[in-house]
Amino acid sequence: MSFKLIMAFFSILLSIGCAKDTKSSRSGTYLSGEIVNPTSNHILLRKNNILVDSIPLDQDNKFFYKLENVDNGLYEIFHNEEQLIYLESGDSLLLRVNTFEFDETLTFSGYGEAENNLMIQSFLQNEQENNLMIRGDIYQTDPETFNQNILKLKQEREAYLETFLERNEVSEEFEKIARAIIKYDFCARKEVYPTSHFGEDRLKYMDSLPSSFYDCRKEADFNDASLINLFSYQRFLLNYFNHEAYKAYYKSEPYNPQSFTHNLHKLRIIETKIKDETVESFLLTRTIKNYLANSNDKKGGETLYDIYMDRISSKNDKAEIEKLYQANKNIETGKRIPEERVINVNNDTLNLRDLIKKPTFIFFWSNSKKSQAKRSQALAESLIQKYPQYTYLSINVNDDYTDWINTIRRYDFDPSKQVQFTDSYKKITRDLAMNSLLKTFILDRKGFIINAHANIYSSNFENELVQGLEK
Repeated sequence: MSFKLIMAFFSILLSIGCAKDTKSSRSGTYLSGEIVNPTSNHILLRKNNILVDSIPLDQDNKFFYKLENVDNGLYEIFHNEEQLIYLESGDSLLLRVNTFEFDETLTFSGYGEAENNLMIQSFLQNEQENNLMIRGDIYQTDPETFNQNILKLKQEREAYLETFLERNEVSEEFEKIARAIIKYDFCARKEVYPTSHFGEDRLKYMDSLPSSFYDCRKEADFNDASLINLFSYQRFLLNYFNHEAYKAYYKSEPYNPQSFTHNLHKLRIIETKIKDETVESFLLTRTIKNYLANSNDKKGGETLYDIYMDRISSKNDKAEIEKLYQANKNIETGKRIPEERVINVNNDTLNLRDLIKKPTFIFFWSNSKKSQAKRSQALAESLIQKYPQYTYLSINVNDDYTDWINTIRRYDFDPSKQVQFTDSYKKITRDLAMNSLLKTFILDRKGFIINAHANIYSSNFENELVQGLEK
């Protein structure tokens, strides 16, 4: 950094101890901080899914950025993982994060620290509560007991928020967001309950639920564009529309959120229910994206794609889905896996196709999701013990070569089955229609695609492996 920039940075640090009410008198809004164990030389700052800027890291993995014409509200920061931050005009927000444990180590200081530390704490609290509910089989309890359990969690978080608001002066806009996080986390759990509790029978028991069970829907705003980037709000909306879609066909088909029937109903219900263009665009785009990235139904994909394109108005969203739709044509069943260049642990450059010598399943991982990486490697090893006709290929994406090698050694991954893409993650997502690291390919011994939309974690994955041997 230049001398002037360094002096400006220290001026911000010195001003942190000033009274909160001087914030409005400050000139400029700043975002700065440090990335420990960075995976690239920059961070991305987005607002409403639109890139604000790419902010470079210096030689000490620190950054300093002044925002111009600040639009108060939620922003997304991205450095191999994404998280929300809240910014207002006059903030001087410093963050620190270790990429090895991104969410768990993300902390804030400076003007705006209270709001942002509360948001990350709420995010982690929600994850802890979800794990507690699963371990405690709370979703398997009767409706009254379930409601009492999640209401207790909601009340505890509301009490904490009231204490926070007494101790911290925040804007009305942020208070709305803080309350929305609690409300929509609670409502999202209500929407998930029937499909989580009733197992295979699921929604045929819906009529037995108390009429008041979904009272939270009365308080929900389905058209609040100011909250569309909020994870809690997204979860509520997506769970609600999955729920409503299944109610439209549950008497004739089992619950399958990846099926053509489910997604056709979901698109139509979203069109009917949502009036705000921004919210509708988010929901329709997320729905069609998930379908195209996870379905082998070519005809169904064409139908839903046409419905989407006729309805959506966002040029950016249309362009994104058009690319995914065209990419899907590269990985249709019966085609050979696209030619991609990879490197092995010896740093030799190879052609992906040349590595396929027997029936193979391919999965993907990144250091940004270490728990998933370890789990998938262990699962793959157990599967080839059970199905020795197969082997597997574990492909790392979006990581530095040295970090990749260190992770393989640290967790004792089988080096003979590890490769890394040489091209950018953006190109790979386009070539292989990747929407998620959960995507798994099943190939025959010559590299022809049997299933380009499998999921190694799916309960049906073993059946798909068996079916692949029969083809």
